[in-house]
Amino acid sequence: MASPVLTKRTLRELAAIVGRDNILTQPGELLPYESDALTAYRATPAAVVFVSSTDEIRRVVSLLHEARIPFVPRGAGTGLSGGALADGAVVIQLSRLNHIIWVDAENRRARVQPGVISTQLNEAIASQGLMYAPDPSSQTVSTLGGNVAENSGGPHCLKYGVTTNHVVGLTVVMPNGAVVDLPGAGDPGYDLVGVFVGSEGTLGICGEIEVRLVPIPAAVETLLAHFNSIEAAGQAVSAIIAAGIVPAALEMIDQNTLKAVEASVYAAGFPTDVAASLIVELDGPRAGLGEQAAEVEALLKQHEAREVGRAETDADRLKFWKARKSAFGAMGRIGSDLLVQDATVPRSRLPEILARVGAVARKYDLTVTNVFHAGDGNLHPNIPFDRRDPGVLERVHAASREIMEACVAVGGTITGEHGVGIDKRKYMPLVFSEDDLETMRWVKQAFDPLGLCNPGKVLPDSLAADRLVAAGLSPSRGPGAGVSDDRGSVRTAAAKTNGVAAEIASQIGAAIIVDDPETFVIDDQPADVVAAPSTIAELAELMKLASRSGWAVVPAGRGKRLALGDPLARADLVVSTRRLNGSVDHQPQDLLATALAGTTLGQLNAALARAGQWWPIDPLGGGTIGATIASAATGPLAAAYGAPRDLVLGLTVVLADGRVVKAGGRVVKNVAGYDMVRLFTGSWGTLGLIAEAHLRLHPLPAADRSRIFKAGRIGDLLVLARSLVVRDVLPPAALEILAPKLAVAARLADDGWRLAARWLGSEAAVEDAIGRAEWSALRQGIRFDENDDVWRRLTSIETDLAPALTLRAAVPVRALAELVQEAVAFAPADPPVLLASPALGRLWIFISADQFGRQDERRWLLRIEKLRRSARESGGHVAVERAPVSLRAVLDPWGEAGPALELERALKERFDPGGVLKPGFFVGGL
Repeated sequence: MASPVLTKRTLRELAAIVGRDNILTQPGELLPYESDALTAYRATPAAVVFVSSTDEIRRVVSLLHEARIPFVPRGAGTGLSGGALADGAVVIQLSRLNHIIWVDAENRRARVQPGVISTQLNEAIASQGLMYAPDPSSQTVSTLGGNVAENSGGPHCLKYGVTTNHVVGLTVVMPNGAVVDLPGAGDPGYDLVGVFVGSEGTLGICGEIEVRLVPIPAAVETLLAHFNSIEAAGQAVSAIIAAGIVPAALEMIDQNTLKAVEASVYAAGFPTDVAASLIVELDGPRAGLGEQAAEVEALLKQHEAREVGRAETDADRLKFWKARKSAFGAMGRIGSDLLVQDATVPRSRLPEILARVGAVARKYDLTVTNVFHAGDGNLHPNIPFDRRDPGVLERVHAASREIMEACVAVGGTITGEHGVGIDKRKYMPLVFSEDDLETMRWVKQAFDPLGLCNPGKVLPDSLAADRLVAAGLSPSRGPGAGVSDDRGSVRTAAAKTNGVAAEIASQIGAAIIVDDPETFVIDDQPADVVAAPSTIAELAELMKLASRSGWAVVPAGRGKRLALGDPLARADLVVSTRRLNGSVDHQPQDLLATALAGTTLGQLNAALARAGQWWPIDPLGGGTIGATIASAATGPLAAAYGAPRDLVLGLTVVLADGRVVKAGGRVVKNVAGYDMVRLFTGSWGTLGLIAEAHLRLHPLPAADRSRIFKAGRIGDLLVLARSLVVRDVLPPAALEILAPKLAVAARLADDGWRLAARWLGSEAAVEDAIGRAEWSALRQGIRFDENDDVWRRLTSIETDLAPALTLRAAVPVRALAELVQEAVAFAPADPPVLLASPALGRLWIFISADQFGRQDERRWLLRIEKLRRSARESGGHVAVERAPVSLRAVLDPWGEAGPALELERALKERFDPGGVLKPGFFVGGL
């Protein structure tokens, strides 16, 4: 039976693609697809189409796009936000795309289809000592495609991170049917993988997913504590974090939940007269883990735990987790229906919010059960009810809204892992302003201009767009959104005639004009005018003026990263954030800091160290927080802590037209709307100017030790490096191989290839790891010594070397040795300075001015292209980080633009339609 939008002709065309037996249209067939796991909402789809390959997705989507028929991707239907509802749309069912395409154990990667279930992947890779870390509670039934759509979390995400921290590549069928490999973190271009993860199926459909794998921990310690008050349990959570301990999981179960579980078939033997039970799980190398568990046990007792148990066997551990894992299944004893809520608050506010949830439950005469991820403040206030009771749905929704408002009021967000879907669209304005939401709509428009892909989800209707249309303006531009390139050129000429500096002084004040602009060098030329606002409000006013005047603006921190990228089409004004550097707002109990963009990394970490914490980002050359995030700069510690995208929770950004918008928030888990933080991170200031950042912190480790290993050949050090990363030993937090010239520059006594290894962790774990590393080195005949200062020297090495040419390559780990040999062959008689990261697959190549000048630029051009070909063949790329403008003018510094260029161009046009920000600088001339 065809729906009003699904004609018989379209059905025949769909059948020609997937076969008539793979299309459901009858009411009885459609009934199971009327809702997801949030049964409070229901809608009937026009049809359900089962696809079996990426090509079938492509053909189905192309057909529906041409016919202007909306569609909704669906996996296992375990979502809890109404995100898979298809009211009259076509459901594209992905569950048959359930194959693991390949597993690369050496590079710790796997590529899968979206219908693969999380436990299916883990069962396939367990024999290789690896696991896929995100573990949503539905992991035995939910699909990886659904996890990507929702950016799913889980109990162990406190230590390991959520889905987005483990997805490194996506092949996506766009809403128009095009198949695109999206660039991700570290790839040239915007982090579109980061934007797509958590987009709830509204931006396209996953065809293939590439994920990062991690070693299965060698040892696990699990503790169970019972408390007579929720407040005491919450304080115990904060005390564990404050002690510098980050467990793998920290889960809380309240009394109402315990009573339901113990009265069900899931009974696990928990007491029901306690206010709350807390599960604490630690994992890692065996050395020192028992001592850490003993420290946690002491902290629990200090904070009034009535009883603390410690799992002695795997059976004990499974028993501890039984109540947590079966909690939702037991809710049926309280009510026939269940509204599963989901919000995140700063963990220090947990006791306050739990008390407020209890008051709301009493106000509306409802039972609320709490079972949640206490370690990251991710609450699940669940409301069991019977929809047959008169007026109960109204009370349930009123209570939900009050709970959401309370969470937002203490700095939290409306969803930490379940998503917005249809359920929480109405709550989005609690968290975001209309301008904030408008930036998300720009993303939706760029991916899905016709709005056919999972319509009506995530984003509330736009009041601003309605007002703009009524005023005769384009919603994608709006007032003050900028001017065209041609008009901009005219205005630029006028601005130069009248004087950019004079106009700024007249409109904003002369105090923001920098009196030494020559320190900011753009494309080998000192800047004409540099302005450095001291407040976000001043920065916004400056950008409004620049947008109205059509000036080309170059965002900068302290001017260290300006000899980069494509030569600018024009540059009228440098806007430096160096005066945006007030005091750091540090919330140590929440592992959170807020800092202005002009704050240097040194200033930040000096402030954090007083409370025993740090922001572990160590890019070459240091710099400001804003510049580090804008360039997504990383250093050796990325092997242990990740890139800026993994350690930035929220941003305040000034757009090209001067509007101030917010991205993300102040909590660890946040899936309210699109991940705009990842879009701005690594965008190099081409979409907006980062003004302030909320940063995720880590405790300073108890022990920090390094060893320097010396060998005559790089191959010997690569073998040693692989031997240091084993399952039962603490892995190095940083591993860097220094070529002989770099060893001399870093003052490591004499030349020779060196491997610098750094271990961070407990004293016992670090000492054990170093002892094993030294034994491995001795067995290979490799000498070693202590040198903890090498990392400080490496941070400033590029500044010290002052190279004429800097290249950064990223390749799979297995391809690194071959690429190093090719780099050495750049100039066999006088090899360049090299720095290789064997744990990251990264290589830095520094060519001195003297070396560079001995050959004409054409020869360097050919060498770089040859190196790029080799990197591409292995699945990597090479970027030119620094080079004379004459070379950058004939060589794309970013490398070949990928298949997502048109999508990136659409984003640039929406965020900066007048080409105000760094015109022509970025990938593909963006």
